[in-house]
Amino acid sequence: MFKRFLPVVLVVAALLASLARWALQGSHNIYTALVKRFYVPDPDLGWRISNQHPIWLGLEICAVLLVTAIGLALVLVFVRRKIVAIGAHVVGVLTLAVPILAFASGAGPIGGKDTLPPSAAVKLEGGIEGALGAPAGDYAVVTHAGTAVTAHLSAGGEAFDARFGDVTGTWHGDPRDLAKPVHAEISVATASVDTGVGERSKHAREKYLIADQFPRITVEISKVLAVRQTSATEVAFRASGTAHLMNKAHAIEITGAMQQPDAAALQRLGLAGDVLVVQADFSLVIAETALAADAHDFDGDRLPIHVSLVLRRNQ
Repeated sequence: MFKRFLPVVLVVAALLASLARWALQGSHNIYTALVKRFYVPDPDLGWRISNQHPIWLGLEICAVLLVTAIGLALVLVFVRRKIVAIGAHVVGVLTLAVPILAFASGAGPIGGKDTLPPSAAVKLEGGIEGALGAPAGDYAVVTHAGTAVTAHLSAGGEAFDARFGDVTGTWHGDPRDLAKPVHAEISVATASVDTGVGERSKHAREKYLIADQFPRITVEISKVLAVRQTSATEVAFRASGTAHLMNKAHAIEITGAMQQPDAAALQRLGLAGDVLVVQADFSLVIAETALAADAHDFDGDRLPIHVSLVLRRNQ
């Protein structure tokens, strides 16, 4: 009798091991990520994506294992053909691969974060009191690990990041005199959205962002409202601008920091020339956007958005 129901025992063992892995992960995630994204501290970018991408099991895979165990038990009770028994044993053994592969992939980087940590709050009342040594001109967005736009979302009781990697744009101004007119425009491809889970990313592209109709999201900075020197190579700023999302324009206020990397930082970043690194934040009220009809799907009423840019001056 035990031998006959051994496949069920194997699936139950896989289920228990998977639940143990899920509990040890500590993130209480619902969906499985085959290539889990972690953020780790970086001296130049603040945070960067870790090179470690373990398998992160979700509750949905545990539910599949539970259903498989029940299904196999019923089949083995009512069907007594040898070929069915052989198939059940194969299924039982294969399910063990789920927790084995997950544990073998590692536990993630030490100090790694599931979602991008929020930026430190910078309060700037007004006045332009700061400058950088970089020359004036047109600076273009560089395709780099430090260039991305990230929206932090909370839906269905799970917090996660929607990260856009296809970023283009320019910044025009004079870092030595930030009181002069400044203009910046960046654009991201909606089809590049990555939530860390393939099916969820597809859902975000098709249902929420409707990427085939609205291929890009654009953010413009029209005026710098305040600047403060925070170090010899960095200034904090506050600016006004406009976000264009799904054919709707939204007035926004952006806060952040602009840094001029020194020689050592440029070497770490793998760059040369006149480079600026920008970290900026703003938010959108969901009910005021084209996503208003789906506002009930989100756990909060705002979309916090972080912009990380590596810019290089055009020669």
